[in-house]
Amino acid sequence: MGIVEGDQEVLGAATQRARRSAPRKQVQEINLEDLPGGADPVCLDVEPVRRRIAGRVVMVTGAAGSIGSELCKQILDYAPRALVCVDRAETPLFHLQNVLSGSLQQTRTNEQSEIVYRVADITESGRMEAILREHDIRVILHAAAYKHVPLMEDNLEEALRNNVFGLESLMETAERCGCEDFLLISSDKAVNPASFMGCTKRIGELMIAARPSEMRCLAVRFGNVLGSQGSVIPLFQEQIRLKRRITVTHPDMTRYFMRIPEAVSLVLQAFCVGGKRDILVLEMGQPVRILDMAKALIRLAGMTEEEVKIEITGVRPGEKMSEELFYDFETRLGTGATKVFRAAARIVPWTHLQGQLAKLRDECATGVADRIRLRVKQIVPEYRWEQTEAGVLARAVK
Repeated sequence: MGIVEGDQEVLGAATQRARRSAPRKQVQEINLEDLPGGADPVCLDVEPVRRRIAGRVVMVTGAAGSIGSELCKQILDYAPRALVCVDRAETPLFHLQNVLSGSLQQTRTNEQSEIVYRVADITESGRMEAILREHDIRVILHAAAYKHVPLMEDNLEEALRNNVFGLESLMETAERCGCEDFLLISSDKAVNPASFMGCTKRIGELMIAARPSEMRCLAVRFGNVLGSQGSVIPLFQEQIRLKRRITVTHPDMTRYFMRIPEAVSLVLQAFCVGGKRDILVLEMGQPVRILDMAKALIRLAGMTEEEVKIEITGVRPGEKMSEELFYDFETRLGTGATKVFRAAARIVPWTHLQGQLAKLRDECATGVADRIRLRVKQIVPEYRWEQTEAGVLARAVK
């Protein structure tokens, strides 16, 4: 007997259900060490780091983030008198507390270090001053920042409030409380920025380099880190696991990559060798095509490009095809630490930068995106943003 049309529909639906319920190929665990890119590991001199940290009270802002949490782990190896972990995200800070407690139980080498966890917003000067004074903090490693490029393109005022004015407030509070060392985590996106987030990082560098201070203030600039929260690697892994596809913005887009532990080790080296107002740059190896990274992840997941489709979606707002580590006008100088360089350039007078920041704060209050961007471009002329009515706007914001 043949199958009638109604039976065919039932059979087809049953087949589809069977396909959906059939076990999917298991995605293999990926070891980040096997991914392409990243600077080669180097043998680092840990004694200068120990001398800078041992017996002192160190505060890490953005402590629950990828860089911040690794900073906390490595700092504990150098026996600070106390480590103060600050983050406004409660649940990630709770997870960090569990991780660091577990590390202490396993090693039992740094039990002499007190660890303090504080839920706080770095833009609230009163709260930060209370923390700084309560714990007599002498070293600040400032990793707290908004970092996601496309998201910040639609949140200009918040990017400025946190990354620029929050930094300004924290530096003033830190100096008032007797802090001795202040290190800002910067980004290669600060170089010839196409993104608003990159501009905020560049303004932060300019503030570090220009602001007269009794504190030793310095910035460390480096590129992407493999596996950081919200970055391309965990995104690709999730896309492979859930959708069996990867979205790549452009086949020729490249980025510098470094593994988190190596990046943080070099940040601590830079913290030791840097002088007042220095902008230091980490050696990042060779840039890697994002497409090649996607293909490597598919392969390391135990799958093929036939099983996982790569979809080209187009460059997103604020993104560049490639990043740079130095401006053309910066001179690359050695520092005495392997793979840590100093970007030497003319310093903007602090009084001039102060005036520009005051105008930027006023412009930020207007909420007019183009006016805010234009004011930022006056501070960071290399900002790759053009407005068709820039002439009219320029006269309006003078």
